[in-house]
Amino acid sequence: MYHIIAVLPEEVKGFGLCARIYTETRTYIDEKTPTHFLNTLYKEKGRSKKIMDQKFKSITQMSRNIPYTIDQNHVFFGFKYRKAIYDKEGRGFVNVTWVDHIEGSQIILRSGESISTLNQAPSLIQNRNNALLMLYREMSEINYDNFTTIRYINANIINDKSYKIETKKP
Repeated sequence: MYHIIAVLPEEVKGFGLCARIYTETRTYIDEKTPTHFLNTLYKEKGRSKKIMDQKFKSITQMSRNIPYTIDQNHVFFGFKYRKAIYDKEGRGFVNVTWVDHIEGSQIILRSGESISTLNQAPSLIQNRNNALLMLYREMSEINYDNFTTIRYINANIINDKSYKIETKKP
């Protein structure tokens, strides 16, 4: 799967609200709204947004501005991108792994590009920190799974006497 950098709302004349997807190599328009696009990514990974939101709430006791934790490479945090009647129509999302820093109301990406937002710096920083928390949690879960796998292999295969190859000593 290619790495998605940002998902921004874009009005398409004659169609309505769509999502402009920015990846490492290209940009394209998807007919879904940004939130619907991210929910589709959840389904592709076999995850549930509801369950991930519950995990976040249990860790932080917060119920607003919950990041979209798709996998260890795709953790998105939301921000106000444009004025709209409904909040979901004006929100954009950026992958926290691509954020270099935040200057005022701008998100500066590792590639040097910037995304202008309607948020203030404190809310952007808080949203980024929440997304980083979930990113590090995903990474630690993967590391733990790898550790338990290695322990199982070590205990059941490497240390098993029946699999030992006898070597002759000179």
